[in-house]
Amino acid sequence: MRQGPCRCLRLRRARPRDASAASALVRRAKAHWGYGAAFMAHFAPSMAIRPAALARGRCWIVAAGRHPVGYAGRRGRRLEDLFVAPEAMGRGVGSALLRAVVADAVRAGLRFLVLDADPHAAGFYRRHGGRRVGWSPSPWPGDPARRLPRFRLVCRGLRPGRALPILAGQPGER
Repeated sequence: MRQGPCRCLRLRRARPRDASAASALVRRAKAHWGYGAAFMAHFAPSMAIRPAALARGRCWIVAAGRHPVGYAGRRGRRLEDLFVAPEAMGRGVGSALLRAVVADAVRAGLRFLVLDADPHAAGFYRRHGGRRVGWSPSPWPGDPARRLPRFRLVCRGLRPGRALPILAGQPGER
């Protein structure tokens, strides 16, 4: 059951020291969808957020107090990551992160982003105006034919969704 937006969240740029907590968040968010231990072990390296990636400055955290409940990262025109902690799903965290990534992409002069979505997140991207443009192979030993839906998300005109009471970070952290 969806809950209303949490009024105690803060959106800010991720920092290198957030890497460990962001990695744990990514693993919890992925496990929430029922992926088994073998799957999680196979993809564990790709779920590790590296401090250097956070230092590049195209990554964001939504935190409840000191605890990250959302993480997103962009590299060029690719939305590399967007994960929400299970306890924060349905509270607007993913939408806030996506809007932050898109706003940053617009400032960088990008017209669209591309992403390979977890099948469980495909509806989220469709609701935000994403259009499936193909498939991306994502094989693993348990399913060599596994593939992910590839989306294109036009930056201008992103469907805004509901307004969120997420607080902006300190100056320079946006």
